[in-house]
Amino acid sequence: VVEAGYKYNMPDVNAAIGLGQLEEAEIFRAERQRAVEFYFTQLQSLDMIDLPISHIPPEDHAWHLFPIVLNSKAQISRNEFIDQMAAAGIGTSVHYKPLHRMTYYKERYNLKAEDYPNAERTWKGNVSLPLYPFMPEGDLVYICNTIKQLLI
Repeated sequence: VVEAGYKYNMPDVNAAIGLGQLEEAEIFRAERQRAVEFYFTQLQSLDMIDLPISHIPPEDHAWHLFPIVLNSKAQISRNEFIDQMAAAGIGTSVHYKPLHRMTYYKERYNLKAEDYPNAERTWKGNVSLPLYPFMPEGDLVYICNTIKQLLI
């Protein structure tokens, strides 16, 4: 983000598609939850990653992302992890860039990374794993096994 901006309304065609998708929203959410529960089961024993924390029942969560954080016990950096996951054919993403790292806010308010150690730690380890409705169990197994091979 280099400048403050605005969020505009979407075009009618996008709205019509979105309305059609709403009819399937609960099915899609439940399917993402199935994948999330698989991730939790398979990855909870890895002490070098922090899994998402939810303060609501799983069925009330949208599960639009599944971000993990590589913590100080990980022997690999986030970027190395992303590169090695990509080499294994697994796409990942990085979300939640802190405001103090965005050009506009950093310059406008003279924000310094050292003033936000928790945000920095989380940012430097943050990786979102693949998550979409109807993920095949074989894909989930492959993703989790690859993560274990990279981190253990």
